[in-house]
Amino acid sequence: MALIIQISSDHAAGCDGVSGLAPQAVLLSGVRGLPALKKLQSGLSSVPWGIIGGSLTEDGVSGYKEAGCDVLAFGLADTPVSVINSDELARVLCLDPSVDERQLRAINPLPVDAVLINVAGQKGSWTLEDLTNITVISSRVNKYILVAISEAPEAKDLEVLRDAGVHGLVLDVGMASMDSLSMLKTDLQEMPRPQPGRKNRNAAVLPSSVFSVDRTPAHVEPDEDGDE
Repeated sequence: MALIIQISSDHAAGCDGVSGLAPQAVLLSGVRGLPALKKLQSGLSSVPWGIIGGSLTEDGVSGYKEAGCDVLAFGLADTPVSVINSDELARVLCLDPSVDERQLRAINPLPVDAVLINVAGQKGSWTLEDLTNITVISSRVNKYILVAISEAPEAKDLEVLRDAGVHGLVLDVGMASMDSLSMLKTDLQEMPRPQPGRKNRNAAVLPSSVFSVDRTPAHVEPDEDGDE
């Protein structure tokens, strides 16, 4: 399971702080303007990074690409299809657990690589009710499932989250201490593998290229019977 860090304030210090943590990716929010974003590049040179929040425009996305951006995270409303209809960047659709059934059924064909479910209001040990906020989406969407949370889960809850379809956790450095993030990274690395024979479609770990998806068409064997 991947660890993804969000930095929403004090960006320079946040980038310096996560450099030794080696997360799978960093998501930035609240960065004001492309010049400010480019100043952060040196602190993000060793990790894939992206932008979350804010409205997207074609010019804005072009600027993000120029700055070295790897990931775009955005909502359903007010996101032009034209700015995400390319696989040059990993595309993450942000969803609220209350998304309606009609929208869920329509997500699989969309040009997105992952879904980010915001359950930042969850506190303490995970309950079945907390878990259903994830499974209601993960059971219907054939995408990478990321979950935004406000505090690191206990080690015993990580396996439950993985088995519920979660591929990655997103935490804001402004809400979680570096010590807790470091401990979470260790817990993720030491998490036991899924039991053999257990139904588990979510055993995959996000690749270092960040949500890259193999879109190569499957090889089709020729029909041995030939045309009749």
